[in-house]
Amino acid sequence: MRRKLPIALFATLVLFSGTDPARAEKATLVFAGDTAFGESYRIRPEPSSLSGNNRYLPSLKALRPLLGKAREVLVNLETPLALPGASVVRGKSYVHWADPARTLAALKAAGVTAASLANNHTMDLGAGGLAETLAALDRAGIARTGAGPSLESAEKPLLWRVPLGRKTIPVAILSGFEYRTRYDEKFDFYAGPKTPGVNPLDRERMKARIRSLKAGTPGLYVIVFPHWGRNYAWRSEDQARLAREMADAGADLVIGHGAHQLLEVERYRGKWILYGLGNFVFHSPGLYASKKAPPYSLVARLDLEENGRTPKRTLRLYPTLSDNRVTDFRSRPVSAKEFAEIRNLLLQRADAATAAAMRFGRDPLGFRVEIALP
Repeated sequence: MRRKLPIALFATLVLFSGTDPARAEKATLVFAGDTAFGESYRIRPEPSSLSGNNRYLPSLKALRPLLGKAREVLVNLETPLALPGASVVRGKSYVHWADPARTLAALKAAGVTAASLANNHTMDLGAGGLAETLAALDRAGIARTGAGPSLESAEKPLLWRVPLGRKTIPVAILSGFEYRTRYDEKFDFYAGPKTPGVNPLDRERMKARIRSLKAGTPGLYVIVFPHWGRNYAWRSEDQARLAREMADAGADLVIGHGAHQLLEVERYRGKWILYGLGNFVFHSPGLYASKKAPPYSLVARLDLEENGRTPKRTLRLYPTLSDNRVTDFRSRPVSAKEFAEIRNLLLQRADAATAAAMRFGRDPLGFRVEIALP
């Protein structure tokens, strides 16, 4: 039976503390999708691109410029940071695990500052694996959200305080994993009042959190970062309804992930919804060809610029080729031909208002879709 979760609003935010660098007129926040170096996948014969340390930082070489000069970089960490042991969840396909030291060294070197853990793999090694993951991230100085030793801990958002000119812009990120019956009743993935797990993406609870945060912090910019949907499939009507409800509740931006491919981009009542970023670096063989799915993903850069009372916000989406069978486990920014295909896909799946508001072009980082945010 699905857990009955009390609607209890939290009072504490996770704060990235530390000394702010010199005040800047611009700041960049980066959001990237599913991330795992794939140690748990048995690929035979193993390509040289995955041998030894090659699967870690070297595999990020082509993507690192997309994270460049960012104040914060958030990824969806799609694996426990622990080696397999007796606590592996039984009966679950594709149980993930990772080398904690090598994984964290690579992410830190690439500029990753935060990880969302609200997904369908964080609890693959049970409560013990989660505890190891939380401790490893804390030691590495990578902030986390979306999972914890209790529901109160798992649902705490990240709070980024972004210096911009004479002001500090508060940004909150809310993370959750959509409810799936077997992940609750069979795999025991979701956090409870006194039990560890990931934060459930509960419709009413999430909307209540958004309203509470907006009411409690004037000028707060709220981003929802959900893990949802079917693998290698476009967004569902339920995802669309939930995303729009969160926007109506006060979320300023929704950035989803979980399908391993880019999904629709939508302008809704002046706000923007990215239904799916796809993968960042995700070393599985992939099923793009067999599923006839577009082998592309997105890295999102939210640029903030001082502009009087309200900062100017620009969202730039940089597509990447994420089919490891094609790239030899070296995801990269797309070519001109690939970008033309992505442009057609996004426009075909967008309404007229959304299509008119997207600008397709190229800059020093590569081909990109540019969106002016309110």
